[in-house]
Amino acid sequence: MVRHLSRNQIDDQAYDCCVALAPQRLIYAFSWYLDVVSPGWEVLVEGDYERVMPLPVRRRYGVKSVIQPLFCHQLGLFGKASEDDSTRFFQALRQHFRYIPSYQIRPANTPVLNAGLVQLVPLTNHVLNLQRPYDALLAGYSKDRKINLKRGLRQAWAIEETEEVEPLIDLFRKHNTAGIGRVAPAAYNQLRRLVAVLQPRQQVRIRVAKRNGRVEAGCVLLTDVNRVIHLFCSASPEGRKGNARTVILDQFIREYAEKPLWFDFESPEVESLAAFNRSFGAESEHYFRLASNQLPEPVRLLHGMKKWLHQTLLHR
Repeated sequence: MVRHLSRNQIDDQAYDCCVALAPQRLIYAFSWYLDVVSPGWEVLVEGDYERVMPLPVRRRYGVKSVIQPLFCHQLGLFGKASEDDSTRFFQALRQHFRYIPSYQIRPANTPVLNAGLVQLVPLTNHVLNLQRPYDALLAGYSKDRKINLKRGLRQAWAIEETEEVEPLIDLFRKHNTAGIGRVAPAAYNQLRRLVAVLQPRQQVRIRVAKRNGRVEAGCVLLTDVNRVIHLFCSASPEGRKGNARTVILDQFIREYAEKPLWFDFESPEVESLAAFNRSFGAESEHYFRLASNQLPEPVRLLHGMKKWLHQTLLHR
């Protein structure tokens, strides 16, 4: 039986234990992580927390909806492998939520999906298996990435570990929002809160490249027992020209080489950025965006008009 629980009904200890031991484990699914990126999240639970499906819930058009939050790349079904038909989780999902604009699910979940229940949009992430010596990983870089790494190293960047995310946010605001439109202040506040929660757990690393004492580029990395995740980055024109990000990412790859980890680039569906990630020798990892719209027809029309207007204004 699959139960639907609101946030205040969840047994955090049992839930987090299920996520921690799951073959599909991801840091995004832990209760304390979801409390930051999706306050008021809910969950579908099977049995005594044998399997769980965390649901990032927000209100849209006055209706409780499942919407993938920022800084939470994938979720889905977590728990012990089972031969049982897991489509009942997705049936329960549609039963409890009439509107699911976007729910991004792990590749491990896709074999159990009944595509007739929901719309599935295939997406591609890029990951690098770090269980090899650094020299072998470096050999997998593209020719251009190796050239740019050499150029970046000649720049003699001052690379530093820091606990301050604010300089990276400032760089992103000033130099990295072109093509994506205005970024709401709430997004930056969410990143600040997330870093503040991760730092006492020692599950975040912030590394910057400086010149003349000024931060010109930087990366934020999440760390967990099975993968390290490239969560956020930014760079000034000088940092981009000097290949500072390439130098920082290469340092991380060198430090984590020969460990039982995957380096997760969190690739967006933007070819130039995906190509950058592939140039480090990363392989494709497919996942899906799940969507379902059971809203009344007038509301669906209104939603379509609003979406069209937003896209029109964004590309003017």
